[in-house]
Amino acid sequence: MARIPPDVIDRVRDSADILDVVNQYVDLKRRGRNYFGLCPFHQEKTPSFSVAPDKGIYHCFGCGAGGNAINFIMEHEKLSFVESVKSLGERYGIEVNFEEGTGSSEFFSGMYEIHEKAADLFHGILFSERGSAALSYLKERGLSEDSIKLFRVGFAPESDNVLLNTCRGVYSDEVLEKSGLFNKGQTGFFDRFRSRIMFPISNPSGKVIAFGGRIFSSNDPAKYLNSPETPLYKKSDTLYGMDKTKSEIRDNRHAILVEGYTDLLQIYQSGIKNVVAVSGTALTQNHVNQLGKFTKKVSVVYDGDEAGIRAAVRAGYILLRGTVEPAMVSVPADTDPDDWVRNNGPEPLTAAIENAKPLLKFHLESVSMDAMSSAERSELIRDILREISGIKDPVIRDDFLKSLASSAGLDDVEVIRMFKSQSKRKRSSEPETGPEPDLFTTVEARAQAEIVRILASQDSRFLEQYSSKVDTEYFTDPLLKKIIGFILDKKDELTIPEILGRLEEKEEREKVSALFMEDYDLSDSEQALMECIKSLKTQKLKDRIKAARLALRDLEAAGGDGSEQVNEIASLQKELEAIE
Repeated sequence: MARIPPDVIDRVRDSADILDVVNQYVDLKRRGRNYFGLCPFHQEKTPSFSVAPDKGIYHCFGCGAGGNAINFIMEHEKLSFVESVKSLGERYGIEVNFEEGTGSSEFFSGMYEIHEKAADLFHGILFSERGSAALSYLKERGLSEDSIKLFRVGFAPESDNVLLNTCRGVYSDEVLEKSGLFNKGQTGFFDRFRSRIMFPISNPSGKVIAFGGRIFSSNDPAKYLNSPETPLYKKSDTLYGMDKTKSEIRDNRHAILVEGYTDLLQIYQSGIKNVVAVSGTALTQNHVNQLGKFTKKVSVVYDGDEAGIRAAVRAGYILLRGTVEPAMVSVPADTDPDDWVRNNGPEPLTAAIENAKPLLKFHLESVSMDAMSSAERSELIRDILREISGIKDPVIRDDFLKSLASSAGLDDVEVIRMFKSQSKRKRSSEPETGPEPDLFTTVEARAQAEIVRILASQDSRFLEQYSSKVDTEYFTDPLLKKIIGFILDKKDELTIPEILGRLEEKEEREKVSALFMEDYDLSDSEQALMECIKSLKTQKLKDRIKAARLALRDLEAAGGDGSEQVNEIASLQKELEAIE
């Protein structure tokens, strides 16, 4: 199996500043020695995600996620360990080479490489004679050459299997099949995208992971064709353009959400750069969780036709449930943001964003509530209550309920009663969640954990002086025994990020990151270490005395000679008294 040499992994881990890495994805605020922000791995309204720069680790006190910089990239970007190391190596200027072998690392390397190759190929074709008509079309649509190049827009020609011919023999059949770039028939593979303007879709770190293709000069009834979901691409997790616009969104604390690729390109090149697109799927809670890391306000700018308005309303409620404020922008009837900005410039859009409507008002106006019958109004109110039943923030929820009562001409109490009834039915269908696992709660486990924390936080001179006093036989907790083994085997300083890097199981990393994230006083590490060792020695002797007494009882009950056990108990008692 291909592997990265350990010394290269160590260089990457040592160079990757955890605060710098996490700050690319999470808005962190300093609180004492550590930094806190909203967890990128689960939905929350109160920051419980913490980064400890001095320890080189992160941990979420809400969902338990934790680890070092490499673990963070793995979990956030859905990358393999190898790809995460490579990604960080590129960021910090460290060349990451593989040792000989084969394995999953080649598969993921091939997956990323083939998407990069496809993006370069399609982009090159667009600016060649074969793509001249498509390029002219894009320019007629108002897209500048700079924008086309920045977003690497390309063109897939009608035939010839141009991508397959470039990739055949270079990548394995497994990569070809799972990349989503090819279909497979009776005669073999062939290009999935033909006669389409190609929009590369990247993950937040900028790696191409999929494509969206718009039909051009073809009778294909599908106007847009997106890559299927692959090991790299999950539609419900990916927002188009986020890799280029996330810093603008963070700086503005405001995002503009659109539906399509060209909507985003047109708005971006007009100078409004805090924009992202869903592209090819409806907005999901995962999308909202991503946006929530950078902003708590999103302006929804969907198409001005009936379908676009319905989709905007759905998106608004999903944003609200994710504690992100939706500002609903009214786009001219039967117009999309692309045409609107291209024909009128960015000023009308900017003005519409400044005058955006609250979600409820936008929703009720879109369905003409005043013209509804009583039965229709009742059903509408119940639909709205179902939409907001997932809102966990009581302030947002109560304000919304009051606005709904006022808009519907109903008494607040009646609307609240209807809401409680709706929420009760919803809760009864939800599965119960189990309790969080305990974290080294026994006296014995706490002493073992304290020894681990002390030795992991000291320099090599301390380890050289005191590690011989620690016996792994004192350790009964399997995870702590594993870690103390790491520390004692290396016989010199082993950093906390290195310890986390050696734990392959996610659950183990979460538990250990929580251990190291706790505040602990190292001002008198020698005394604390010796006290913990004494505690474990004492417990070990007590356990041996107990076992010897049980053996003596059984032996005497059987009529045997227990003198050996009596002598053993006496010797152990003296040893125990000497310690205590």
